[in-house]
Amino acid sequence: MEALTSPAPVAALRQLDDSGRLTAWIPEFEAGRGFKQPEKHYYDVMQHNFAAVQAVDDATGASERAGELRAVLSWFDFDEALGREVDGAPMRALMRLACLLHDVAKPETATIVEGALRFPRHGPRGSEMMRERLPQLGFSPIHTDFIARMIRYHLRPGELIRNWPPTDHAVRAFVTALDGHVLPLMLVNVADGWATRGPGYTRQNFRIHTGLVNYVVARGWAVSQEGEAPFVTGEELIDRLDLESGRLLGAVLTSVRQAQLEGRIRDKDQGLALAREILESLRTKEA
Repeated sequence: MEALTSPAPVAALRQLDDSGRLTAWIPEFEAGRGFKQPEKHYYDVMQHNFAAVQAVDDATGASERAGELRAVLSWFDFDEALGREVDGAPMRALMRLACLLHDVAKPETATIVEGALRFPRHGPRGSEMMRERLPQLGFSPIHTDFIARMIRYHLRPGELIRNWPPTDHAVRAFVTALDGHVLPLMLVNVADGWATRGPGYTRQNFRIHTGLVNYVVARGWAVSQEGEAPFVTGEELIDRLDLESGRLLGAVLTSVRQAQLEGRIRDKDQGLALAREILESLRTKEA
């Protein structure tokens, strides 16, 4: 935890690795050292995991790219959301640990499928491994559950949008599987993608990824609010207003949902009318 909460967590974690303590505490991590991955991956498994920790810090810290992410997610308090604690531990520290361990099961699950190296179910298997290991290191059941869910579902966003657009039922199941921790999971997913390409991860790659983060977080927020079902769903906004995933969709969807919760709109027609007004206003401001 000292390494995970330090100002330079990757350097601190590498020092633990150099001293042998990291793999003494988490023996499963050692198998990734020098374990080569398919061509699209810049690093071996272990270095990819370290790179993911750096990526999640770069995406949420004081970098230019982090500023872009905050701008896209400006409809809620990004830093307040990440500044929370999970059972007394900083969420950022647990996210870093999740990034460090997200591919821990790749060496064990590696197999050749149609002549290509694949890692089937490495997320679920890694989750199982860490549910056993982390309590031995003193992590509480709540800490362990949080990290295990991040590991298990770190590829779930891609599965979620495979059948585009995802239904409210699918989004609700996604939120439930994560116990509501949608933003941390999406950031682990960003870190994984960034670390996969390494130096080849471009600004355009990041912008596409931030659009996905905004879309999934907004949809997750809308379907998980207590009370009556939303008058207007994300699918309807995409279909009727010709909206694509991204900042505008998140802003419109959350604004309409908030208006419903406050009683300012009373049915779908009013919701769609408000959505059109909000969208026109936002596009005028951007023009």
